[in-house]
Amino acid sequence: MGRPSLRETRRRQLASALIRVLATHGQAGATIAAVAAEAGVPNGIVHHYFVDKQDLYGAALDLLVARFRERLGTGREGASGLAAYGDAALALDATADVEAARAWVGLFAEAMADPALFQKVRRLLDTEVVAIQRRSGDHLSTSDASAVLSFVVGALVFGAFAPRRAAGFAAPSLRRLIEALGRPLVLRDRAGATIPGGNGRAGQ
Repeated sequence: MGRPSLRETRRRQLASALIRVLATHGQAGATIAAVAAEAGVPNGIVHHYFVDKQDLYGAALDLLVARFRERLGTGREGASGLAAYGDAALALDATADVEAARAWVGLFAEAMADPALFQKVRRLLDTEVVAIQRRSGDHLSTSDASAVLSFVVGALVFGAFAPRRAAGFAAPSLRRLIEALGRPLVLRDRAGATIPGGNGRAGQ
């Protein structure tokens, strides 16, 4: 790959500035002036490289996704690969990206008021559900993969407010959820006897 152009570099720098502003001041404080001040440039530079604020948020979303993908790595498929995915996504330890977690909260808030950004986030979630299914070796159903992603998103939001508390439960709990979704669902009657036909997977 060639070196990124000046335009690509500038857009990435400004998107990074928006992420930092969202992490420290929230969605309400994420003004063009605040982003420009964080980046150390005049307001006009932001307007030069982005059509509007929605364009800037879209670039920030792309950058957050890239950071998330980098954190996950390529990973493996199958049960072990899915467990590794959960551990990497929710590794709320010294390597945690708390800034990104807080920025996601602000970005989600903005998406609720911006239909175009909302649809972009929705497509991102749909794509990630498919990726989780692939990492499971296609053993998880769409609903099961959605449950895994729901846990990840919820834990990241929780971690934005209480990273130390989330660090103690998030990854281990997700691992147990993944293990439970992969086990056969055994149905029993009140006497404890197995009910014939109760051999579907948990979560289906």
